[in-house]
Amino acid sequence: MLKKLFSAEQTTPEPPKRGASATVYKKTEQPQSKVASWFRQVKKLPPLKNDTRTDTKTARQSPTEAAVEQSEGPWWNRIDGDWWVKPATILTALAVFMVLMSNAYGALYRWLDQPVEQVIFAGSTQHLDRQQIAAKSVALMNGGLLSADIEAVKSGIQIDPWVYQVGVGRRWPASLYLTVTEEVPIARWGEDGLLNHEGDIFWPDDVAKYNALPRLRGPSSNTGMMMSEYYDLNQMLRNTGLQLVELKLEARGAWTLLLDNGIRVVVGRDQVVARLERFLTIYQQRLQADADAGRIEQIDIRYNNGIAVKWRPLAATDEQQKG
Repeated sequence: MLKKLFSAEQTTPEPPKRGASATVYKKTEQPQSKVASWFRQVKKLPPLKNDTRTDTKTARQSPTEAAVEQSEGPWWNRIDGDWWVKPATILTALAVFMVLMSNAYGALYRWLDQPVEQVIFAGSTQHLDRQQIAAKSVALMNGGLLSADIEAVKSGIQIDPWVYQVGVGRRWPASLYLTVTEEVPIARWGEDGLLNHEGDIFWPDDVAKYNALPRLRGPSSNTGMMMSEYYDLNQMLRNTGLQLVELKLEARGAWTLLLDNGIRVVVGRDQVVARLERFLTIYQQRLQADADAGRIEQIDIRYNNGIAVKWRPLAATDEQQKG
């Protein structure tokens, strides 16, 4: 009996072919068909991997892109084998261009760097030999017009004591341009030197030609002040017919004058102008005749109330009058 019941439960009733009973059968069969269809869909899904994280890049790719990527393999397999040809071509062309430009520049420089054929002077010279300066400047160039060391030429010419200022320039195609300003002596300095208009000392060889210039003696650091003092004192002496031929400044600051009539005047350090004015007054009133006769050797005007006169010996006075 049980066996029959179990077999009866397992047997599937045969669906009716037509009529209302067929509709009832479909309704009762619908739940079983949905479950069966779900199981069939599950069976068709691909097996899940161990890593449950989803690759966003793979999710964004279309099936066609994913298939192409899988067929091409890794990214380094997709690089073109001739990728280096274009950069290499550009670098080679650049290197060739630089070599050509360098050769062109060298050729142009050698063409412009011609030997100097002429030296042009600007400025008047009285004590300088232009031919000697030209030969010296060309020898100092040590190269052509462009490669010449202009500073060496300038320094070599400036060594000459009569050169006050010099300018050196290039004139294409093959000329050297010199602008030379010569020293102008206005006074002697000591025994062997000369002073220019700025109070600078220079030491030429032919100082004896300038014995007619006034002589200054003193510390070399005070040349400017001595020149100014010379002009002021000489202007005062000219009003009385005298002229200052030598001005001496001692280390302690005392002034001594030598006049054109051979009289030495000791002024001292203080009240130089006031003492000289008093001396000129006394000189015109009392001493001019003796000074013209050559009997006065030295006058000391450092005193407040008078002056001290040192007379020449009679023999020296007679010889001076005869001469």
